[in-house]
Amino acid sequence: MPCDRPSSSGVSLQVLPENGKSKADAIGWGRRWQIRLTVLLAVQIAMILHIIIWWIGIPFGWETLSPVEPSESIETVSEGIINAGAIFFAVTLLSTAVLGRWFCGWGCHVILLQDWCLRLLRKAGIRPRAFRSRLLMLAPFALASYMFLWPIVYRFLWAPFVEGREPAWHGFRLELLTRDLWATMPGAGVGIVFLLICGFMTVYVLGGKGFCTYGCPYGGFFAPLDRLSLRRVTVDDSCEGCAHCTAACTSNVRVHEQVATWGKVIDVGCMKTTDCIEACPNDALSMQWSMPAISPAMREDVSQPKKRWDLTWMEEIILACIMLASVLAWRGAYGLVPLLMSLGAASIVTWISWKSWRVLIDPHASFHRKVLKKSGQITRAGAVFLLLAGITVAATTQAGVTQILGMRADSLAEGLRLRILAPPPPGVTSLTQSETERANRALHLYGWAGSVARGGMGLADDPNHLLASARLQARLGHVSAARDLLNRITLISKPNQDVSIEAFMVAVSLDSPPVLLERVDALLQEQTEWSELRRIAVEWALSQGNLGAASRLASEPEAIKYAALASMQVGDLSGAIERLERYLALASGDALGWVTLGQLLLVSGDVEGADRAVERARAERSSLNASAQADLDRELQAFDSARARAGDQPSP
Repeated sequence: MPCDRPSSSGVSLQVLPENGKSKADAIGWGRRWQIRLTVLLAVQIAMILHIIIWWIGIPFGWETLSPVEPSESIETVSEGIINAGAIFFAVTLLSTAVLGRWFCGWGCHVILLQDWCLRLLRKAGIRPRAFRSRLLMLAPFALASYMFLWPIVYRFLWAPFVEGREPAWHGFRLELLTRDLWATMPGAGVGIVFLLICGFMTVYVLGGKGFCTYGCPYGGFFAPLDRLSLRRVTVDDSCEGCAHCTAACTSNVRVHEQVATWGKVIDVGCMKTTDCIEACPNDALSMQWSMPAISPAMREDVSQPKKRWDLTWMEEIILACIMLASVLAWRGAYGLVPLLMSLGAASIVTWISWKSWRVLIDPHASFHRKVLKKSGQITRAGAVFLLLAGITVAATTQAGVTQILGMRADSLAEGLRLRILAPPPPGVTSLTQSETERANRALHLYGWAGSVARGGMGLADDPNHLLASARLQARLGHVSAARDLLNRITLISKPNQDVSIEAFMVAVSLDSPPVLLERVDALLQEQTEWSELRRIAVEWALSQGNLGAASRLASEPEAIKYAALASMQVGDLSGAIERLERYLALASGDALGWVTLGQLLLVSGDVEGADRAVERARAERSSLNASAQADLDRELQAFDSARARAGDQPSP
């Protein structure tokens, strides 16, 4: 028989004093929290060690495990790259379907930050109240669909049937190691702001786990999977409905209502922290195996509790539009704001907009311990709040305007913002009259989208806009102006291979070869993983006839090959043979390399060695494309002619 307890719909949050101290302040941070804190700290330490190992290995060109971050799964669905992050995300999704949202409570580094901020606020006497919205809670699922489902839909449905393009898909490939662990991560400054917004600010205004509720895309998958889970907080008949469990829950779950109605917690927001279990004075709660909560059965003696929301449906719709606009305004703003940070910022802007409206229309309004409006009069604290809210909304609007200006400039420059491969001589343009007019209009809009300090409307320059402007200036023949823009990018963003390639190509037009060689050589010694810049620099050195420079710039085994060619150029036959043999030991599939070795050995008098090398070249012929096979055939004919002139029969 079910126990006799108050109806869940009428249970209030009764927090009893204990030894002169609020029970709510005494619970929630006990032994279970200490265990969970230890686990979360271990996760942080593992992340730090991963970064340290990568950092130590940079000078040696070591590879390390790719980021163990669920967002890396985007490469899996878009490019077919199975990395460590994708495997980790798959494991957490499968385990969530069995154990519930355990990872959110026990393995997420952002959770540690949010819980720590919540504890600091409570120590300061501030108890953040959970903001409850029906539509805004769908934001994580919408973001998760955009990040992980839309690339699949676009590739296989949208592109073939709407755009008429073939779905270019080359299957899956495993890439667990990387040389650039930080390639997809923001800089330190952005990371600090991200932690401030998605850690402290979301907790302060939205309640504990505020970012998880309104900003985490992974929760968009974890929440529905939690319905399938078999592991839940359950209750026995000793429950008295005291609501200590709800007071202790940092996930904003009304535990006492859940267990009174269903006999267990079915709320998908439950992150299995088990703080509620420790807080129960009667030990009525425990973590048990249970049936999935797809269609849970209600208890017989209670009615289903009424959902409590802070917004009317009209407010829900308006705030959903504000949140969408705020995400679009902040995403990628100034080339700095990542997607997750934009959603965290948007959720705060949305809440501030709602609270400001309530302050203006309600006779009484407060926030935490501050009275914002009393008897129709806005207080000093209310005036300060409205001022800060106005600044926040203005900054969001400003970011949105710069985004719109940049998009308009991108549209005007469509087809003109090509990579700088061979800029025309200074003062000479490769554009037609109409293209020149479009380029100038686009440059004007990019200028307006720039920082206020440089005559624009933004808080800062966007590196993407500067790069596009540099390309346009180069196309217009303003090569020096292009270099100035590229130099500005290097001052405001972390080292970037694409920008360095553009700067290299501009320098080809402006600098002498020795100066350019010294500069690119020093850069490639610092950025050993920039293979594309290295390839372009080697090709440029070869076009200058500087084989020595090409060998210094190239990475092994190509560097050995160019060193061999340089030895041939100065008549060092034995050195060329020795280096070419070392090269072919590393690149045994290079058919042209083998025939070149055969030619050198023939000249040196090692006929048998020459025949073996050429035989190997013929064996590798089938792996070449048609153009390379034609080149190989010409070299083989030259070798056979040399063999014949030496008085021997051509090799078979």
